[in-house]
Amino acid sequence: MENNYNLNKLVSIIYGEASFEEYFSLDDKMQADPALRIEFRRLYDSFQELDKISLNPSENVINNILQYSKDQLRPTMS
Repeated sequence: MENNYNLNKLVSIIYGEASFEEYFSLDDKMQADPALRIEFRRLYDSFQELDKISLNPSENVINNILQYSKDQLRPTMS
């Protein structure tokens, strides 16, 4: 992968934060650099998987946090 395209640049392109010039420049560079193409594909596939991740804590975790909070309040209420 060429040094001109660091991970931040690839991520900005995936998230649509890059200019058209940067996007088309990347496209040209990927045609010539298989390693860059592979790295971009790996990042893009990871980006696509983000929507499938559940970011909700389990009920057990919530109960543990609530219990910890109650336990911390008891000494101050005496």
